[in-house]
Amino acid sequence: MSKDSRSGGKFSGNHTTLIPAAAIVADIAHDCPFVTNVSPGFIKAGLKSVSGQRRVKITDDGSSILLSVRDNASHQEIHVHSKNMQATKLAIAKGARNAGLHISFGKGA
Repeated sequence: MSKDSRSGGKFSGNHTTLIPAAAIVADIAHDCPFVTNVSPGFIKAGLKSVSGQRRVKITDDGSSILLSVRDNASHQEIHVHSKNMQATKLAIAKGARNAGLHISFGKGA
């Protein structure tokens, strides 16, 4: 499994390694002018293959946007803090779709 690492700028937290699909959405979030912080979470690897179908679920958890990213055999969550949640969710959704990821929206808190 190929992994990318991000640190500095708007990236924070102890986990700087990203799975490939998470790196795509994290970079999209990082480039959004409303975003103040991007915090990658743990990587769950060795999951059952989804036949290469990469997807991201976008959920507003009240204080941040939760991105639940599924790559072929791995999963990672990313918390994104923003000054404009709706514009940020829209920018991430458009960017993820343009990058070939399947997107869905979850119910918030």
